[in-house]
Amino acid sequence: MADGVRRAAAPDVTGRAPTGAAAKADAGATPMIAQYLEIKHAHPECLLFYRMGDFYEMFFEDAERAAAALDIALTKRGRHDGREIPMCGVPVHSHELYLQRLTRQGFRIALCEQMEDPALARKRGAKSVVERAVVRIITPGTLVEDSLLEARANNFLVALAEGGGVVGLAACDLSTGELVTEPLGRPGVAAALDRRDPRELLLSERLAAQPGLAEPLAAWRERLTVQPDSRFDAANGRDRLCTAYGVASLDGFGAFTPAEVAAAGALIDYVALTQKGRRPRLTSPRRLTPDAVLEIDAATRRNLELTRTLAGERRGSLLATIDWTVTAGGARRLAAQLAAPLTDPDAIGRRLDMVGFWVEDDDRRREVRAILKEVPDLERALSRLALGRGGPRDLAVVRGGLQQALALRARTLEGASLTPPPDGVRAALDAIGDPTGLIDRLARALAPELPVSVRDGGFIQPGYAPQLDELITLRDEGRRLIAELQGRYAKDTGIGSLKIKHNNVLGYHIEVTSTHADRLISGPARATFLHRQTTANAARFGTVELSELERKLADARDRALAVERALFDDLVGEILGRADALGRVARALAALDVAAGLAELAARRRWCRPQVTDDDHFDIAASARA
Repeated sequence: MADGVRRAAAPDVTGRAPTGAAAKADAGATPMIAQYLEIKHAHPECLLFYRMGDFYEMFFEDAERAAAALDIALTKRGRHDGREIPMCGVPVHSHELYLQRLTRQGFRIALCEQMEDPALARKRGAKSVVERAVVRIITPGTLVEDSLLEARANNFLVALAEGGGVVGLAACDLSTGELVTEPLGRPGVAAALDRRDPRELLLSERLAAQPGLAEPLAAWRERLTVQPDSRFDAANGRDRLCTAYGVASLDGFGAFTPAEVAAAGALIDYVALTQKGRRPRLTSPRRLTPDAVLEIDAATRRNLELTRTLAGERRGSLLATIDWTVTAGGARRLAAQLAAPLTDPDAIGRRLDMVGFWVEDDDRRREVRAILKEVPDLERALSRLALGRGGPRDLAVVRGGLQQALALRARTLEGASLTPPPDGVRAALDAIGDPTGLIDRLARALAPELPVSVRDGGFIQPGYAPQLDELITLRDEGRRLIAELQGRYAKDTGIGSLKIKHNNVLGYHIEVTSTHADRLISGPARATFLHRQTTANAARFGTVELSELERKLADARDRALAVERALFDDLVGEILGRADALGRVARALAALDVAAGLAELAARRRWCRPQVTDDDHFDIAASARA
């Protein structure tokens, strides 16, 4: 392929490189740099985000490339092979902002985390380094975080394979779990790719070298990731798919061509490699049959300005004009429908029936749309939870989405005896099911204010778990004792400004201003107060009593966090046990949002319902209702 195409080496699933010539070449490095280079050798195509405390650091060429791409300072750290080591870093707490900028520029990032407490490493000796491993490969096509994605657009990872004269396409949006395949002829490849607009496109080495595909793939050169041919084997692909879905055969999902199976298998394999073995939540593979949707070539799609104007902007496109949806899922569904227009008049009629139902009742439509406005992005929350990247707020998303689904169904069915819902609306309402048990459990479990991360704690409602309540009481009692100890030390020393503070380096410590430091260093109090650190404006001390209290407080805090983590995992387990049903709820809400949004547009503009037939006549009798 042309220059610039990524030929992704297969990353080691453990995140550690094998020992050998590469490792021996780094024998003269410091232990930390040797570890960095070993992990980097296993992920040569990625920027390595190497966790060091509160920062992700990058070194050598990675630092130079990242500093230029992010416009951040490039510094130096030590020397290797007689040269200074370039270095740059980003804070852990805001690293997603930098990931967003890098992935939009096409970078792949290997996220390398500390896998043990630094205190354990120190016990092994002064030169020991913290154990680290890559926990995830971040690529443009495998994103699931809201901060890295456009809420109202899909983020497709697409794979192409060829066999038996057929090109198989498999498309997956990891953030929603959708997986679709379709068989294509070579002339249809360009149109199918334009319809999906993939963020990343996987090809085998053999297919990438095919001269007949050079032209249709030219527009996607910057998004190509070339993989070894072995990953596109149809037999292996079938095994991977059966394993992913826990089935012995794919027959229950439909009749797939070997090319489709090969493409889908390669896609599943790539997801497993980038997610380091974590299994995503995937919907059952759906096959798009030939002629099910209208194929539109790239030039026509651009000139029609379906989703983007000729200037490349969403504003002014047909999608921007008709998109009156109020949920992220609804917006994605409408964009997908517009990109792939149906060809079956009966299917088109069923969609129009749903729109017509909402057009006829202004009050019900407005109230339902008000409910839909409160619906969070249930699909993406489920995907984050399945991949182990969810947090307490994702649990609240599930609870809130189900609550709004029940409210929507109740309002829609009011007066149903007079105006029965059409089949499409009825099917969507039936898909909501009865999630009251899960809603009740989540409502009892979750605190009113929720942190972003599980490790922050404090997200379980008091009264839900008595064992946790006892530990929190013990933890809070320790805080009260810290305050009492501070008051006693201040009184005993006569230093009213004495404070007990905490940081990540010293832990709990006593701090006084520099003017009072001598009283504790050289006065009678020196037997009690152990000098630990002096800064420009303050001195810091410890005591045996404070250390013991800190140990008890830390123990209570750690035990409370462990219990909360177990409770979180239990709640996630229940949600994922119902993932298929919850996915149906999310899709139902999206379908209702699309229909209600188009109905609002039609009512406001007084548009007529078209009569679609299977002949070639095009007659305009009226464009608006009287």
